[in-house]
Amino acid sequence: MYIYELPYDINKELCRLLDNDEDWKELADHMGYKAFDVNEIQQIAKRQEISPTGQLLTQWSQLNHKVEELFMLLYRMKYITALRCLKPVVDKPFHRLLQKHDSKTLKERHSLSYDENLNKQKTQKVNGSEFSIPLPVMLYEERHQLPTRSDNNVVTTQTESSNTESTKNTSSTHGKPDKFNDEFLRNVSAIPLLKYEDLREATKNWSESNLLGKGGFGQVFKGEWKLSLVAVKKLSSNDAQNKELIGEMCLNQYRHDNILPLYGYSLGGPEACLVYQFMAGGSLEQRLRHKSAHPPLTWLQRYWIAHGVARGLQYLHTMVGTPLIHGDIKPANILLDQCTKPKIGDFGLARKGPYGEDRTHLKVSRVHGTRPYLPDEYLRSRCLSPAVDVFSYGVVMIEMATTLPALDRSRSVSLLSDYTHQLAREGVDFASLEDRSLQAIQNSNPQLCREFVSIGLHCTKYMRQERPTMFDVYKTLDAIDLPGKNFT
Repeated sequence: MYIYELPYDINKELCRLLDNDEDWKELADHMGYKAFDVNEIQQIAKRQEISPTGQLLTQWSQLNHKVEELFMLLYRMKYITALRCLKPVVDKPFHRLLQKHDSKTLKERHSLSYDENLNKQKTQKVNGSEFSIPLPVMLYEERHQLPTRSDNNVVTTQTESSNTESTKNTSSTHGKPDKFNDEFLRNVSAIPLLKYEDLREATKNWSESNLLGKGGFGQVFKGEWKLSLVAVKKLSSNDAQNKELIGEMCLNQYRHDNILPLYGYSLGGPEACLVYQFMAGGSLEQRLRHKSAHPPLTWLQRYWIAHGVARGLQYLHTMVGTPLIHGDIKPANILLDQCTKPKIGDFGLARKGPYGEDRTHLKVSRVHGTRPYLPDEYLRSRCLSPAVDVFSYGVVMIEMATTLPALDRSRSVSLLSDYTHQLAREGVDFASLEDRSLQAIQNSNPQLCREFVSIGLHCTKYMRQERPTMFDVYKTLDAIDLPGKNFT
């Protein structure tokens, strides 16, 4: 088990133990951190109002260290209370190390036992700012099954006998106490919990006429709820429920003009549902492929869409020190309101990125996303960094300028990113690839087409170190002189 897979309760107890008397500093020394590093960790923890032990473990986990390594470091410290904390998540050979020592000679510095502390925690309010990794992400990484029943008291209690049975089954399968359900629900209590029947009624019993789209996650329906138009995403499977529901709820703590807001969720029916703002302008995919009744996007509209998406991604990559990487930027996940203002949606694949300026990337166990929009270092080496989103954004920029598909097996080079770089090497004038529909509405702008493709080329460079940051892209777009830009 990797450090980042530590169950929430064990992580929290370690933080409580090691924060006391600043024992985490001794642990940092055993990990090989220098005095400068320790001071930096302390300053970050103080600034973000989080546990310094939590910050230390977060940084160490990004080097793919395992729980067994942490166990051995604590063993060298002779810290038996912390070792007992880790006992449930290490193999039996490690248990014997505990038996070698007389507990009187070890550091039993805290009178409150581990189990007592867990009982105490059940009555305490969870502070969402205490950990740099949101609780729902921890729950998903532990593959914890979400509660599937809801009623008026669901936020605070679980009273149904079937619910109790479900909790027992989950605990026996995953080895996790039902405290997870309580703390998950407290964390998301700020998001309205809606009744499944109300959403069924809002969408006219999931009417085909209200179907907006479908995919691997399930279906999205248009509905009217509380006299407002909404989009209801009905998730199709348990795995999708966990993945989509937790990802979107985590994101709800990050509000931004260019991020699709989550209005509510439902866990009370046969499928989990997510309720969003209805985006009357459809998706960028629909608009570029003329799959809706809307007119073609003008260059000014495309510019502001590119500008808004860059702004939203720049926020995600820099919002709390540790970047949040979307992982699936593509036209289908860029939604437009009635004024074509863009909002980034579908955060089911979002992940926390590497922490700190000296941490450029982290290795992940599995690659997710849409192949034509992902860079080689992610696909082949599983190196995750904000540069993955930058690459995806670059492909979208080229699509917006040319409407060429991201993948076309009839082309000499099927991937749009590779094809565009080949054309650049051949000296092709990219104005010749301008979307023909722009000429049809007398909105041609060859120079802006070149600039869009130029940004796309820069963002899709093979070496991630050579790609710009989203802030660089935002500044480049902001400097573009475009007729009518200052009158919108």
